Amino acid sequence: MNDTDLRPDPVTGLDLLTPDVFAGYRYLDQLAAVRARPGLTWHPEPDGPGFWVAARYDDVLTVLGDPASFSSRAGIRLGGSDEAAGRVADRLMVVSDPPRHGRIRRVVGAPFTPAALRRWQDRIVDGVTDLVDEVIGARVGGAGDDSRTDASGETAAAGALVLDAVGDLARRLPNQVICAMMNLPRADWPLIGRLTTDGLDSPDPIDRLDANAEIFGYFADLLDERRARPGDDLISSLLAVGDGLTDEELIVNCGGVLTGASETVRYAAAGALLVFGDRPELWTALRASPELLPTTVEEILRWTTPGLHALRTVTRPVTVAGTGLRPGDRVTAWLCSADRDPAVFPDPDTFRPDRTPNRHLAFGWGPHVCVGSRVARLELTALLTALTRRVRAIAPAGPPEWGTGNFIHGLTRLPVRLSPA
Repeated sequence: MNDTDLRPDPVTGLDLLTPDVFAGYRYLDQLAAVRARPGLTWHPEPDGPGFWVAARYDDVLTVLGDPASFSSRAGIRLGGSDEAAGRVADRLMVVSDPPRHGRIRRVVGAPFTPAALRRWQDRIVDGVTDLVDEVIGARVGGAGDDSRTDASGETAAAGALVLDAVGDLARRLPNQVICAMMNLPRADWPLIGRLTTDGLDSPDPIDRLDANAEIFGYFADLLDERRARPGDDLISSLLAVGDGLTDEELIVNCGGVLTGASETVRYAAAGALLVFGDRPELWTALRASPELLPTTVEEILRWTTPGLHALRTVTRPVTVAGTGLRPGDRVTAWLCSADRDPAVFPDPDTFRPDRTPNRHLAFGWGPHVCVGSRVARLELTALLTALTRRVRAIAPAGPPEWGTGNFIHGLTRLPVRLSPA
């Protein structure tokens, strides 16, 4: 009898590996069934050793809050490359454990402290407002004879704008902000956006490796340039702190910042526009009561939770929710499921802009909680502020399209019709 024979049977129909499960909300239904079962649930892999699933809020906190028992060094995502994780272990912040993790985090997190962000706040808000004006202002701002045909074949009313909320707005939003904070040449922004997406979301592991290698090469050149001519930018700030990190460590963590800053905000922003299009009364209420912005942003983050899971590897015998785990076991902590746990969030499948308290885990938990969470909140707040001033109503203009990744997840296309304020 091998070790797997001693494991409990998987939930009937549980499949967190097949892409089609994530083309919509089916994965949330499966995770709800996992939450209802006692203990952790075992998930087999056709071409791998299998892994445990932690789906309840408290169990996710336990896993992510105990890096001594649950290591990040062997990789943080299902389907990731063991070879790639090994190359950056203890060099890339997200693939490191204490105490090394803390040293890297002090450097990488320095530009994102509240004091440091005060330097960037106006630049971030102005950049987001400029993007909204660029994408929306030309038409929604008053070109009364403008009209476009939406995905359903209908023509938008004069003055309205039909656009892809993902490609035209949400994807550009975080890329524009982080590139501006790094003071990258504007001509390079589209390239950086494409490489960031490919490096994380491409279904082909070779393409992911190639994209990340290109990003690292880009930052290697940039590091030399900023060391010779430092400025008021994020890269120069990292170099100024330094703390003994090698160039290789600075380069891979610049890539990590770029990825973390781009993907979560993109999917959260797109998910917000989907909600407001489906429930127009929420948009009307937000425009009438801007004091709802802070809680609305938190509910957007909870509702979308773009980072679906975090993988950890067990380092010593430990028990979670009555399930005994052994060294070498892999555990997946499903943040998206924790953020729908009815034990913590009343009526969790309803979007409630005034939800409070809202202790969501969209940015993770424990020592690896996202260093860029303040920037993400600032971006989403600036976006909604600019849109409430420009847009009276948001309506669907075609069916949404979803990505199929089980690590970072969200909309890849969202046709919407925006009516001028």
